[in-house]
Amino acid sequence: MSAARARARRALAGNEGMMVYDDRDRANVLEDLRDADPEVRRLAVERIDALDDGEALAHLVARLGDPDWRVRKATVQRIATRPDPDETSQRLIAALADGENPGRRNSAVEALVAIGARALAALMAACEDADADVRKFVVDALAGIGSEAATAALIARLADPDSRTTAIDAGQDPLVRFSALHALDTLEEPMRADELAGVLGDPMLGPCGLALLGRSESDPIALDALLKGLASGVRAARESSMRGVLRLAARFDGAALADLTARVAEVSRAVPNITSSAVARLPEADLGTQLALVQFLGLLRARSAVAPILEVGRDEALAQVALGALAEIGPEAAEELDAAWTRLSQERRCAACDVLGRVGGARAIERLVASLDDGDPMLRAAAARSLGALRVEQALAPLVRRLECAAPEEDPEGETERAALVDAIVALAGPDADGCPPAIAPRAVELLARALTGSGDETRLAAARALGRIARREDAELVALLMKDPSARVRRAAVDAIARLEPDRTPELLHLAIADESPSVRIAAVRALGASRSESGFDDLRRLSEDEDPRVRAMAVQAVGRRFAANREPAIRAAALAVLSRACDDAAPVALAVVEAVKEIGGEAAGYVVPLLGRAEPEVVREAVRCFGDHAEPGEVEALLPLVSHPDWSVRAEVVEILAERGVRQAVPAILRRLETEQDDVVRSVTLAALQRLES
Repeated sequence: MSAARARARRALAGNEGMMVYDDRDRANVLEDLRDADPEVRRLAVERIDALDDGEALAHLVARLGDPDWRVRKATVQRIATRPDPDETSQRLIAALADGENPGRRNSAVEALVAIGARALAALMAACEDADADVRKFVVDALAGIGSEAATAALIARLADPDSRTTAIDAGQDPLVRFSALHALDTLEEPMRADELAGVLGDPMLGPCGLALLGRSESDPIALDALLKGLASGVRAARESSMRGVLRLAARFDGAALADLTARVAEVSRAVPNITSSAVARLPEADLGTQLALVQFLGLLRARSAVAPILEVGRDEALAQVALGALAEIGPEAAEELDAAWTRLSQERRCAACDVLGRVGGARAIERLVASLDDGDPMLRAAAARSLGALRVEQALAPLVRRLECAAPEEDPEGETERAALVDAIVALAGPDADGCPPAIAPRAVELLARALTGSGDETRLAAARALGRIARREDAELVALLMKDPSARVRRAAVDAIARLEPDRTPELLHLAIADESPSVRIAAVRALGASRSESGFDDLRRLSEDEDPRVRAMAVQAVGRRFAANREPAIRAAALAVLSRACDDAAPVALAVVEAVKEIGGEAAGYVVPLLGRAEPEVVREAVRCFGDHAEPGEVEALLPLVSHPDWSVRAEVVEILAERGVRQAVPAILRRLETEQDDVVRSVTLAALQRLES
């Protein structure tokens, strides 16, 4: 660190809170403001109060042009807090005329915005400045402030003289009025057509004004002006009018929206170039314009735009907007996509399936069913999802048939396809929100039962998962057959089906799962017992808490704690708490399950994690500390004090954080003693912050 930096930082630290500076402080600040090191200059700006008010302001305004952005940022922050907003604003406005230093002008605008409403009087007066550049930057500042008075001043700038005389004569853009229009757009200010009359006829400013009309839903003339703009021969005017129309459409509904759509469609029929030029512009436009074009063409329901919209939807930023626009076009979009199918890439065909699933219709269904036999598993999956979304009953048999010959297990896309097929079948044949099965359910169960015969593991698993979600109680025998399947994954799917079909009791089939040779099936049984509304599952869960596999034990311990540790029956509650107590001495995953159970129980159960505080595994101790700290009574939290010296840094940090959160002031001496020898930077940082909270 340079000597100048060190001196500046010492001075800043020493002067914090001081009200009086001496001549040496003043001399040091003036010297540091001229230093070659930007950090020294920044620190000088922080100590600017060593100068008198007038001198300080002059130097602050000068530093707005500093070549280093950090100095300029610090200067803006100091200016914003000055007690003399009128004089400060005047000096900043004068700096806006500095055409030699764009950074200084931009920083001056930023400072005026930071001053806010207190700068409005000076800014309003500066709106009449003779310098058009100053007026332009004043407009930017007013836009940043955004008050009612600022908005009125911006509207007044729409008649700025520079566009009629000097600017036009010199062939320059009417910057002030353009900036005012842009600012009003940013502020989302609704403007009537009569307020923009002097702008709409200007070939350069007109497009900006047209976009503003989109917020004037109460002005009947606004839509007329926008419709006229749509028919303009100037592309910028057409596209701004499209944006304005879209803004109006977003504000309308019902009859008003229908009327707007009809009038826009009428104009587009009368002037075909509106649609054709928008379609031609789509591929080459910037993202913002593409968004507007896609939505406008969707509003028009333009058939000719279907394939081009689908193509630009490759861009992730446009994908959802494009799909929405195509869905807006409706069944005609399906016809266009079907006609263009052979020209579409596989990736675009997948997107087209999404569209077909939204619009429906005979043509869409026919294409989607045919796509189930495509060679690409991702396209087949997309078609299946859309058929499920449309709930096309005639697609049930093709979906199950496709399930039997989906991509093989070694194909990384096979699982995606099978999941999509299962979801589609469930969408067609699964129960409704009230649990009632549709009429097609028996047929679906029959087809899936056939698919189980002689099929490979992956097909049986997919069929079992579908059956688990659509089976009815009368299908219990079929589910029982699944429990005898040689594949553990199929048996696990059968357990999930049992849990759904028998939520109020523990059926015999579930006892088979409890004794299954596969830990994954026993885990599924624990999950089913834990979710069951039956009280009879306690003994089964208690036995599973002593399973040979620690994963099963962990799931069972958590289920016992969650369901029975607060049971109304004293005997069951005591037995459940005994399970938690024994689990504290078990493997780490089981011990962590105790923590998770206590988190859900809360209250007095917090004491059951205390034995875990002495475990060797840091992750177990850390989780136990957090759980105990969150749920223990205030007087009990002091039990964590010895852990401020725990060997693991993460535990020490967690303990100190908990003690600070719970406001355990008695911990301060112990924390201070540990801080003297603490070597870990993270723990030291946490400890210092905790001490500050405890001592405040």
